[in-house]
Amino acid sequence: MRAKRIGASSYDVMFTSDLREWAVNVRLNDSWVMLRTFVMALPPGAPRRLALLEAALQANASLSLAKFSVTEDRSLVIDLEYRDEHLNSEILRNLIGLVVRDGDDHYPKLFRIATGDTALEALETAFKKPPNEPDAV
Repeated sequence: MRAKRIGASSYDVMFTSDLREWAVNVRLNDSWVMLRTFVMALPPGAPRRLALLEAALQANASLSLAKFSVTEDRSLVIDLEYRDEHLNSEILRNLIGLVVRDGDDHYPKLFRIATGDTALEALETAFKKPPNEPDAV
């Protein structure tokens, strides 16, 4: 994990995971710490873009603090806002880890939707099926 100050109250924290490098922007204001990381650009085609947005909204239902959202420049990002009343270095490290973990957990599916690559879906579906029960004799 590397951090670079980019403003009076803003830092970019670079974190390399197994999937990719995440740049988490950390901004501080009067009473909040706000984290944001870029996930991907929205695809240009309406069907893929809508499918991606639907998948991101479905993912939000399972997320506790961080949420997928869309920026004005048509980027999919993960945002997290946290009151800074009890913020310390350990909590900040955990919040950054949460954003990266949520990104890692959902990125493969979102990437496949955005690119239209469904080649691995059948294999993943087969892998997740419970094993067949032995026939009764």
